[in-house]
Amino acid sequence: MIILKELHTDDLSMNSGKLFREQMVENFKVIEQAINDESDQRSEGDNNLQGEIDKANQRCDSLENTRATHDEVHAAKDTWKAKIEHVALGTDYETVEKAVEQILQKKGLI
Repeated sequence: MIILKELHTDDLSMNSGKLFREQMVENFKVIEQAINDESDQRSEGDNNLQGEIDKANQRCDSLENTRATHDEVHAAKDTWKAKIEHVALGTDYETVEKAVEQILQKKGLI
């Protein structure tokens, strides 16, 4: 937002051509400085925005690199399904052994 200060407006001297020109030159300098300040602020904002865009792109790339494929998800699902079936049927001896040990420890038998 451009804020203009100290412009000669009400007191422009129309009686003296030289003074009028000097006041107009000063006004243009003030306007030019305000425009330059605004441009600098926008450039800084653009740079900050680009930095945030770069961070978001890096995060997306990271997520892309660590995501599981459709086949990997199905393979994991099949593995866990088989494990659950073994546990449910009592044929997963490692899990059954751990469960029996926990029960025996609770009973104070081991």
